[in-house]
Amino acid sequence: MKTIDYYRGKSVLITGGSSGIGFAIANALVEMDAKIILLARDYEHLKIAKFSILEKHPEAKVKIVPVDVLDVDRMEVIYNKFMRNHPVPDILINCAGVARPGYVEEIPPEVFHWTMNIDYHGTVNTIKLILPGMLERGTGHIINVSSIAGVIGIFGYTAYCGAKFAVKGFSDALRSEMKPKGIRVSVLFPPDTETPQFEWEQQFKPSETKAISGTAKPISPDFVAQHTLKAAARGKYAIAPGIEAKIMYLLGTRLGDLIYPVMDFLVRSASKNKK
Repeated sequence: MKTIDYYRGKSVLITGGSSGIGFAIANALVEMDAKIILLARDYEHLKIAKFSILEKHPEAKVKIVPVDVLDVDRMEVIYNKFMRNHPVPDILINCAGVARPGYVEEIPPEVFHWTMNIDYHGTVNTIKLILPGMLERGTGHIINVSSIAGVIGIFGYTAYCGAKFAVKGFSDALRSEMKPKGIRVSVLFPPDTETPQFEWEQQFKPSETKAISGTAKPISPDFVAQHTLKAAARGKYAIAPGIEAKIMYLLGTRLGDLIYPVMDFLVRSASKNKK
């Protein structure tokens, strides 16, 4: 099946859809004649995102839902209201996420909770809301966004790695449960990507982290979007966009304990440059 045929006419709910990877995916999907629902906290950002899409694609079907993925009660009220006039989304893409790097001893405890709440619990909250309808219908596709930092522990990203490893583990178990019931699950492992979130992180990055990540150029969200949609349409579960992401994913999942000397070498090299 061609990628465009898989998404044509489908209803796709995207959390974190007002910017970054989520917004790039939305733009790619409207070109395939999918019906888009953008969900994010900030109503103004959502309006800007919708206007931007319609400016290029006046005939696009785009709805916006301003709600926090952590506000379960509010999400349920809004979703139930939405469902009075719309079918259950065919596809759910969980892109809402945050990252705040730093040395572990300097990151406040509330940052760990904040990151886990949005990246992990936000993903679970949305799935728990949409899944009953998918199960009743017997079809659906859930795409969760983890990270390369969800398979390899990255220096300076203790809070983020913890949350994204949780997304991977949850997605692994979810895939096993949903496959016999006709629901597809995919999980995305993007490397550094040129998004507003990525730019915001720079102010907090330890020098070692900057040195390690500086060896690879961030990829564009449009590339991530195109690669993700193509792979998901083929039924692929683990999606790592780009050659470097594929190499890192394979290292993190196939090397076992041998990955640690590799990461230690990178940290030692970065620390020498720091001096």
